[in-house]
Amino acid sequence: MPAALAMYERQEIITRREQGESLASISRSLRRSYDTIRRIYQQYVKTGRLTAAYERCKHSEVRHDPAIYKAAIAMKASHPSWGAGLIWTELRDLYGEETLPSVRTLQRWFRREGIQKPRGDQRPKVRVKRGQVPHEVWALDAKEDIQLADDSYVSWLTITDEGSGAILSATLFPHTALEHHQPTTGEKRDPGDHASVGHTGPDTDG
Repeated sequence: MPAALAMYERQEIITRREQGESLASISRSLRRSYDTIRRIYQQYVKTGRLTAAYERCKHSEVRHDPAIYKAAIAMKASHPSWGAGLIWTELRDLYGEETLPSVRTLQRWFRREGIQKPRGDQRPKVRVKRGQVPHEVWALDAKEDIQLADDSYVSWLTITDEGSGAILSATLFPHTALEHHQPTTGEKRDPGDHASVGHTGPDTDG
């Protein structure tokens, strides 16, 4: 039986749809069938709730020894961080390999009992909404210490409109020396050049 979509994935479908993204685009992005995406969204519109249909995705009865089922559930409940593979190995030492269900069956049992710890890489990703119409969002971008063909260095700041892609402003900042004897950024200093700091005039205090 197919597994029900996780709640975070269902929430992402609703959020993206309400932000204006099409169901077809969401289907391609999440690699889920269009019918699945549409059914979840229509169910949310109709009921106002997001409920994973786990009851329709599980077997109605345990097809293995009930003692193995109870032992697996008790072991997972006592050790939440243990994966199904490790628990399968522990059960093998108790019951023998021939009588055990597959690792995937153990995972299904754990989901059925609500004790399956979600994987860390399955947390919902934060989506940054980009500007869709002109002047909705401006993006600032700075580049520093860019070397030009003449070996000089510059920095610049640009302001771009995300909706249209147009560059609204571009300001160039050439690197200039503070004093005539001080090199600009990127220029080599003569090892014998020891620039003094502060006023270089005569010492009036003698």
